[in-house]
Amino acid sequence: MRKSILYISALLLTLSACVTPKIHNTLVAEHESAKSALISAKKKVLSLNGKLEESEGTIVALRAQISDLKNDSLQNGKALTILQSKYAQLSDAYDLLTSKNSSYMANKAKETKKLLEQLEQAQLELFAKEDELNKLTKSLSLKEEELEARSARVTELETIINKKDSMVTALKQSISKALIGLEGDGLTVIQKNGKVYISLEEDLLFASGKYEVNSGGIAALNKLATALASQKDLEILVEGHTDSIPLNGSDLIKDNWDLSVMRATNVVKVLLKNPSLDPLQLTAAGRAEFIPLATNKTTEGRSANRRIEMILSPNLDDLFELLEE
Repeated sequence: MRKSILYISALLLTLSACVTPKIHNTLVAEHESAKSALISAKKKVLSLNGKLEESEGTIVALRAQISDLKNDSLQNGKALTILQSKYAQLSDAYDLLTSKNSSYMANKAKETKKLLEQLEQAQLELFAKEDELNKLTKSLSLKEEELEARSARVTELETIINKKDSMVTALKQSISKALIGLEGDGLTVIQKNGKVYISLEEDLLFASGKYEVNSGGIAALNKLATALASQKDLEILVEGHTDSIPLNGSDLIKDNWDLSVMRATNVVKVLLKNPSLDPLQLTAAGRAEFIPLATNKTTEGRSANRRIEMILSPNLDDLFELLEE
């Protein structure tokens, strides 16, 4: 550009000597125009150079950004690869967990169904137990009522028994009082098992081997009959007992059985001479030698075994009637 301007200027100087003023002016105008264009061109060049430098800086920055982006892309690619690997692992783990969960849920569903069946069975059993409990409660209520009734009956029985015991005790005292002087002299009176036992030795009532009551025995039995006459609620068992020595008799008395029965019967007959005694209260029985008090190997033992035993028992009909209710 500079060379062109110098060339034009030289050309103009060369031609100025031979050109007209009009041409000169034209040339000068063109020169000024060219100069102005040159200055404008320089400014554009400077502006373009600035823009070029700015563009180059921008390019450098963009290249740096591109490099960074490439590095970031590379890093992101690696991260993506790692993430994809992890995703694949997680996906596999998820599939495995899903499979296990399905199996677990299926097992739990079976367990739940089984538990529900057990619960239903337990409820049925509970309802059955409740029904049984209700029945037992009703039964218990009835039992309690029955127990109360039985308790009342027991109380009544105890009252009757106590009354009988009191009567037996009073009877023993009455008999002992009536037979004062005879106790210890072939006669004993004891109370046991709710009964009064009167034992009369053979010598007090009979001769040896005989069944007729002697005068001393009749006197003792009359006293006893008087004591028993007021006891209407009484059962009297008269038992004849012998020793074990065989009796070889004739007529009515052939053995100890006959002797024990005849002696008991005759004692009853003597007692019934008291018209206040009820024959239905008395029973005669023979025991022969089979309920001894002592050994039959001694004289004393045999003597103790030969006896009349009277067992006085309170009438328990009202007690039995109460028990049968």
